Amino acid sequence: GFQTNLRWGEQARVFRQLPGLEAAEFVRYGVMHRNTFINTPQLLLPSLQWKGAENLFFAGQLIGVEGYVESAAAGLVAGKNIVRWKEGKRPLIFPEETAIGALLSHIISAEIRQFQPMNINFGLFPPLKRRNTSKFERNREISARALAIMADFLSNERN
Repeated sequence: GFQTNLRWGEQARVFRQLPGLEAAEFVRYGVMHRNTFINTPQLLLPSLQWKGAENLFFAGQLIGVEGYVESAAAGLVAGKNIVRWKEGKRPLIFPEETAIGALLSHIISAEIRQFQPMNINFGLFPPLKRRNTSKFERNREISARALAIMADFLSNERN
């Protein structure tokens, strides 16, 4: 399957131009999948709490994260913060140098009028202090930094 705005007749026409698909029977055509999401930068705190009701938390695709892993990670953060809120503890706010921290920071601080869902990508991470010559090396260093900062963050949270 795939997502598309092409009408079914146009999909059939395009696919039939591909060698081997001239006489294919299509069981189902692609459709555009719509995300339903709230305006997170306007409505949520970094803890994923509703700005108007501290006992209301949001997570997953509804807050504007794209992807299964991203949605699950946001759910874990919200769940952890619900427990911490009930215990009277401060919320967990993950460092921006970590994947979940970078993504949540982005959706919380995005432009309110133009907010759109986002999945994790290297462009969301704070830049490195030194510039590398290759994208591969830069992404490797961003990943190593994220792992080190996450390990330190989790270690401090346990203490």
